[in-house]
Amino acid sequence: MKRAIFVFTAAFLASATNAETVAELHEKELNAIDANNDGFLSKDEFDAFSDYAFQAMDEDKNGTLGQAEAKPFLDIKQFQNVDRNKDSFISRSEYDAQMNEDFGAADQNGNGQLD
Repeated sequence: MKRAIFVFTAAFLASATNAETVAELHEKELNAIDANNDGFLSKDEFDAFSDYAFQAMDEDKNGTLGQAEAKPFLDIKQFQNVDRNKDSFISRSEYDAQMNEDFGAADQNGNGQLD
């Protein structure tokens, strides 16, 4: 599950600069977060996983992701794109905003789920 967290989160956060989508993720990682096993990721499933991923990455449990915490998942350019206020930390609100934007971009047909 930890590998799935990092692959999935990195792909979504990286999409801020790399335009990666859910389609590029491995089926195994998607299945790990498809809570009801229907083959789709609902917004609720995505949000639950996103919350879990943030908490797992926030090693010092201070509510932000520093560059050292994010380094395994994001390069410096990607980190800077998510760090919207440029304080060298990704706050929970910055993370959530990016993840919501990425979900919206990946939900190409606007049906509230990723398929």
